[in-house]
Amino acid sequence: MDNNRMTGSQNPEENQTFEQLTQEEKRRLIAALSMGRLSDAEKRELADAVRRSHLTDAERAQISRAFAMSRLSDEERRALLAKRQMEKTGAAVPTASATASAAAPAAAAAEDGHSTSTEVHTPTARPDPTVAIHDGEEERTRAHTVRAEDTASRPAQEAVGMTRSVTVSVPRTSAADRRGEYAKHRREEDEVDEADTSAITSLLKGIVYIVAVLVISVFASWTIIEIANDVFAFVKSDEAVTVVIEEEMTAADVAQMLHENGVIKYPTVYELYVRLKDESTDYLVGEYEISPSMNYGDLNDEFTYIANVKEQVRITVPEGYTVDQIIALLVEHGVGTREDFVAAINEFEYTGYPFLEGLDELDPERTYRLEGYLFPDTYFFFKDMSEVDAINKFLENFNRKVSVEYYERAEVLGMSMDDLIILASMVQAEGKSLTDFENISSVFHNRLANPRSYPRMQSDATLQYILDKRKTALTADDLKIDSKYNSYLYAGLPPGAICNPGLDAISCALYPAETNYYYFLADGQGNTYFSETNEQHEELKKQYIDNR
Repeated sequence: MDNNRMTGSQNPEENQTFEQLTQEEKRRLIAALSMGRLSDAEKRELADAVRRSHLTDAERAQISRAFAMSRLSDEERRALLAKRQMEKTGAAVPTASATASAAAPAAAAAEDGHSTSTEVHTPTARPDPTVAIHDGEEERTRAHTVRAEDTASRPAQEAVGMTRSVTVSVPRTSAADRRGEYAKHRREEDEVDEADTSAITSLLKGIVYIVAVLVISVFASWTIIEIANDVFAFVKSDEAVTVVIEEEMTAADVAQMLHENGVIKYPTVYELYVRLKDESTDYLVGEYEISPSMNYGDLNDEFTYIANVKEQVRITVPEGYTVDQIIALLVEHGVGTREDFVAAINEFEYTGYPFLEGLDELDPERTYRLEGYLFPDTYFFFKDMSEVDAINKFLENFNRKVSVEYYERAEVLGMSMDDLIILASMVQAEGKSLTDFENISSVFHNRLANPRSYPRMQSDATLQYILDKRKTALTADDLKIDSKYNSYLYAGLPPGAICNPGLDAISCALYPAETNYYYFLADGQGNTYFSETNEQHEELKKQYIDNR
């Protein structure tokens, strides 16, 4: 405890009182006072603090005893403590004269020849809680009144009200000496504290080291197990995954591709494995069906070696291609025949695709059952694969690309998935850009929402779909063709999609621009013009079509 907590402002009203200290601070302060380790100034300040405090009788008695003890030399203090101990244990108690006699040599050794008197009284009356301290050149005697510590040991004296005095000659100990002893005591305590702290710190370091070693060991073991499982595929999924090997792919490219498709976890380890094992990196371009249950060696072999070397072809299907155009593209690359593709599209029952569930009862005039669902993309086909397997590739891709959000939005619009794809195919066939898609979709949605005023879609693209050959401009005779695909004669949507739309067209069919357009006009040069009224539409026709 810092004994200087009692020091402060010279104004007594601002000084700290004794009762404001904690119990531990009080105990240490009283102990320091009893051992004579406080200077005269500190004792005066303590006495002042005690006067301004509300203390219990026990506290006042304890402080009075401490003041009395502070004036004794170490030898006198030990004698007094021994006397009290013997009183408590019932041993023979030395008389006052014996005590004085024991203290005489100490008094004779004092430099100034003066003595300090200490009187011990029985508690017949409450003593003053403070000690009067007098300093002077000629008077060096200090009087202290101390309550007896243990009245129970002297019942006879209490009964007769006797008072016993003990006068002891004490050599004066300077304040500097007491401060030196106190400083020494504090240093010893600090050294013990430092030793304890050092021991605790060493223990904590040892614990931290052990924990760190254990954590690192566990982590290293777990990492080794994970990597081994990835390399040798001990416990991994056997779900089939379709991947594509592109031209000029390196081992690093293949490793990253496998990681992105969830086949392996550690692409760097895969690349290192291929190099250390001196595996072939002469990868064959194509599409492969693999699974995470294949180890690194099997995976690399799959891409560099095919047991019955099958020839693959890469085919890109543009957005807006019709079924007829797609069949022609496949047959041109040596995949299947037209007749078998038509049968696979219109007759084979494909399962597991929610978008096909509403195609049980189709309009008899619908040209192709799966028109609109052969998703435009780049595919790899084996030349000897069946037509059904080839069509399945298109349907699987459509199922991956069209999310649940599309179904939910179509339901909000009051449309089936098939209605949505039909409308998206019209948007795809009529537009050239994303802006065109949004505005053309708004025209069709506005007409569908106002069937009394605009019952027909009046789309050239729907009529072009049934012509033997696409025309730059429709003739008057073309507009008279009796077909439900002729949206100039028949109201609402045509009986089926007129091409296979991409995601942009499908998205714009779901989320059209907010406009008041009911007409649009394409000038044949890649430009599309929109109108709100028929008068505006006719003016645009004169300007961009008739005057060309």
